[in-house]
Amino acid sequence: MSKFAQRLFLVAFVVVDIVLIIGAMRHVNGTPPSSDLPAAATASSAPTPSADESETPDATLQLPYDFSAADAVSLSTANDGTVVYGSRGRCGDTPATVQVSTDAGADFAPATTGLTTTLVVKAASAASISVVGTDADCDVRQVTSTDGGQSWTAAPEVTLWYPAARGSSAVVTPAGSSEPGEGCVVTSVSQVTAESGRVSCSDGTIFGSGDNGDTWVRLGRLDNIRVSTFLTPSAGFALARFTGCAANAFTTNDGGVTWSPGGCISGEPAQAIAATSSRLVAVVADETYSSDDKGAAWSQP
Repeated sequence: MSKFAQRLFLVAFVVVDIVLIIGAMRHVNGTPPSSDLPAAATASSAPTPSADESETPDATLQLPYDFSAADAVSLSTANDGTVVYGSRGRCGDTPATVQVSTDAGADFAPATTGLTTTLVVKAASAASISVVGTDADCDVRQVTSTDGGQSWTAAPEVTLWYPAARGSSAVVTPAGSSEPGEGCVVTSVSQVTAESGRVSCSDGTIFGSGDNGDTWVRLGRLDNIRVSTFLTPSAGFALARFTGCAANAFTTNDGGVTWSPGGCISGEPAQAIAATSSRLVAVVADETYSSDDKGAAWSQP
């Protein structure tokens, strides 16, 4: 065999080997389908907004996420105008603050839940409010109110999804604790149904699960996302730093694969966002804002 033929054979062998390796990696890393999850986005199909104020194409998109858990707020709103939000707090400290409004956020009253931290709040109406948090021993508890937050009763079990009380990489569901993805620092947890939910990470990644967190799928990415919420498996809303605005609204209709920018809320940090079918509510710099046009314009109640 001539030297030219030997070189040609060697090149062909290397090419075939590379193809086989790529195929094996795809097989090993493949994600099983899930009934309520769209396909994960690719870099070419899901462009992300620029975080740089000048929007130069070569600007670094993802800015450091320096928002501390102690400043976090869990927020929920209902169709009857009930708005509930609670500060994260710390185990062993004085009771965490929970605020309840029954007039669409115009006025709030403090509620004494007996919890020292607030991990998640859920308002179906003024007659159906749930809060998950921890007691002084950092044990997780769920309490409920049927009178607009005036009194609270311990629930027999925890039924809501919430970020882990200790650490920042895990999400807890009724099925147990799991990590959405390697390196994900959880910034918000949004439960959509009893078994499905969405999580945003500090690096902008959106993960979804349709089986109580047993498996997770990378759905997409929104650079400089701060908090997010999902009304359905597809319809979601977020606040992200964008073009000089620290709390710019974004919407998605494909489960977080792609996002469209909306209006800006003045102030920072962006702490929470919640949604009903007709209204958005956000907490930014400890102030409450609302939008009736899916985040295009915001005002204080």
